[in-house]
Amino acid sequence: MNHKENDLVLPGEVLCTYEEYIPSSWTYVEDGYIKASINGRILIDDDERTISVSSINAPECLKVGDYVIGHITEVKQNKALVTIKMIKGNNREIVTGYKGFIHISKANEDFVSSLHDMFKIGDIVEAKVVNIYGFEYIDLSTSEEETGVIKAMCVDCRKFMKLVDNKLVCECGKTDSRNISSNYGGI
Repeated sequence: MNHKENDLVLPGEVLCTYEEYIPSSWTYVEDGYIKASINGRILIDDDERTISVSSINAPECLKVGDYVIGHITEVKQNKALVTIKMIKGNNREIVTGYKGFIHISKANEDFVSSLHDMFKIGDIVEAKVVNIYGFEYIDLSTSEEETGVIKAMCVDCRKFMKLVDNKLVCECGKTDSRNISSNYGGI
């Protein structure tokens, strides 16, 4: 181990090898080493065998149960990919580039045959964090009433659509449907 508890570290600084501890808040693994992702002081939990970095000015760290806002970057039949931009209720954007996905089984309470009917590229969604496997692999759910699409983008003209009588209508005349949140139109 390169450091001891409460040592001050800078972003990118090696804390220890991956075999010594499990990376936790504000750390990441690169080339077999756990490194600090922000400046702060080292925290070590010997019972859980975790190492983390604590900082007074640290932005919110994503955790299971958080509601997040992001945009759809790819839609496949069984999975929609989401770039997460912020934690709901927090005005500050997330520092790291979290990538999440919504599996077809967690998209809606009802049966869904394809996610192509639920989401389109460019849609802004609100989702609940179900599991965190790493920065690039966040498991999300939109099965609750207040989660789902909060701003839908028209597939023809790429303008945001208005919700009229539970249908999405664009000024170009296109109508569409999505997994619409009860919070549609608000961010």
